Amino acid sequence: MESTPRRYFTLTEARRALVLVARIAGDIQRIELQRRKLVHQTASSHEQPTAEQAGQIESQFDTMTGQLGRLLEEMSAVGVDLKDPTRGLLDFPSRFNGRDIFLCWQIGEPTINFWHDISAGFAGRRSVRELELQPQAVG
Repeated sequence: MESTPRRYFTLTEARRALVLVARIAGDIQRIELQRRKLVHQTASSHEQPTAEQAGQIESQFDTMTGQLGRLLEEMSAVGVDLKDPTRGLLDFPSRFNGRDIFLCWQIGEPTINFWHDISAGFAGRRSVRELELQPQAVG
C-alpha cells in the first residue's frame, strides 16, 4: 500500500482551509469531551449499573467513538494534524527556508497566527509575522 505524500500548506492555504477544519475541530472537541464525561460519570458512580444500563453506556460510547473516527479521517484527508482533541489544537504542515515547520492553530484563536519547528511543539510557538518578514514565502 502506497502512502500519500504529505501535503504542505502555504499560510494563505492554511488560513483558507481553517474555515473547514475549525468546524471539524469543534465537533471533535465536543465529542471527545462527551466521551470523557461519560467515562467519568460511569467511573465515579457509587452504584453498579445494571446490565441494560451498561449496554446503553457502551453503545453511547461506541457511537461517539465512531463519530470521532469519521471526523479524524476527514481532518486527515485535508492534510491537517490534530495534536490535542480536547484543546482543538491543529498543526498544518508547511515548509520555510527548506525545512519542515508547522503552522499552528487552536480553538478560540481568530486565525493562524503562530508557527513552530517540528521538534518545538506548542511551547515553541512563534508569530507568523517572522515568516512574513523573511524573503522567502512560506510554502
